[in-house]
Amino acid sequence: MSVIRNIVLVAALAATSAVLASPSQLSDSQYIAAARCQGLIGSHALGSSDSSAFDKMMKSEGATRTAAVFQMADDARSNASREARNASATGRSALVSERDGACQSFTSAAGSGPRAAN
Repeated sequence: MSVIRNIVLVAALAATSAVLASPSQLSDSQYIAAARCQGLIGSHALGSSDSSAFDKMMKSEGATRTAAVFQMADDARSNASREARNASATGRSALVSERDGACQSFTSAAGSGPRAAN
């Protein structure tokens, strides 16, 4: 596991309770972690899923971000997508668990949110 992935994963897990407590606005670190989740949800390598509600939430949340935060989120999204494409079977399983577990906390901020199909 890369250091960046560990940092983003810890941020996503730490953000879970904060997202549920205050779904109206994500912090910058939560936004970056949610971008990673967006990359996982949108990855065809992990199975099909409807990302439209998540994408809409990210667009809304991204409107107030600085260029630096927006770039870090874009990098996290791209890295997650690349990681999903290149993962072994065990790695894909771990990424699906992340997508279906920690990432679901962000869908509460988007209302009904996307549900991944396996």
